[in-house]
Amino acid sequence: MFFATGDLNIDATTVAPVLPPEGKEAQARITASCGGQGGNVAFFLRCLGQPVRLFGTLGRDIAGDLYVARLARLGIDYAGDRVDTPTGMVSVVQEAGSYHMYRQRGANAAVDPTVFTRFVCSACKATGGCLFVSGYSLLDDGCRAALGAVLTSSTAVRPVVAMDPASIDAMNSMGRDAVLAAARLCDYFLPNEEEACWLAQEADVTKATKFLQRSTGGTVVVKLGARGALLCGNEGIITTPGVALTPVDVTGAGDAFAAAFLSAVVAGSGPQDALAAAVLFSVAKVQLAGTQPLELLNYSD
Repeated sequence: MFFATGDLNIDATTVAPVLPPEGKEAQARITASCGGQGGNVAFFLRCLGQPVRLFGTLGRDIAGDLYVARLARLGIDYAGDRVDTPTGMVSVVQEAGSYHMYRQRGANAAVDPTVFTRFVCSACKATGGCLFVSGYSLLDDGCRAALGAVLTSSTAVRPVVAMDPASIDAMNSMGRDAVLAAARLCDYFLPNEEEACWLAQEADVTKATKFLQRSTGGTVVVKLGARGALLCGNEGIITTPGVALTPVDVTGAGDAFAAAFLSAVVAGSGPQDALAAAVLFSVAKVQLAGTQPLELLNYSD
């Protein structure tokens, strides 16, 4: 069983190939999708045929109702909470080659650390389980403390634990020391290139990755976008090249990568094969519109 925790949002994506003339309307492709890092990773794990239990916080509003209904249709076990705060929303604008994301965390910021603790404990009791933790979940001090308490407990059965720092904004809110402390609890740390360099305060991604591996003691996997990915563990660095293509929608690509990598690891694949599978799955995602494209269900490479 896979356990995923993180933000749950409704994503509105606008893709406009050119800037509109001043004062005039322009045609664009506009899509709405369920999103948020926790929800995305859970969705992509289901695409890969994995059983998933998801923790997040949704509002008791129409957006929350839609999200819960979709999780049920996908067969994802929702173990989260619902509160009297609007469900999180994200606006993604891809315009003339630029990419901007605007976020309203909403209910995601109203997480109950007690419910989060129960979720992490359930992950630790699952034989052969894997727990994915989004950095957005750790913005709450209580959740961050709970994760540390549960994962360092002498009575806890240790699952495979992976953390994605989520974004530089999230890391900046937590502080570098807190991010590294949380990463030390994990077997895998999954930043992208920008996040790795920011956290390590290194301009070179290879140096940054080595620094993070030494600092955390775990395996560091860095997403390099179109250039592929690299992994640094106790045995050194391995890399996998990317695939040259013109992407349709990059939203959620990093979450697709994480889901495929962890799915391969739990299935017993070695680092090189897991890295290659993750790159190929994220490539499949960016060729499809929407944050959680249904075309990826029952994915097979």
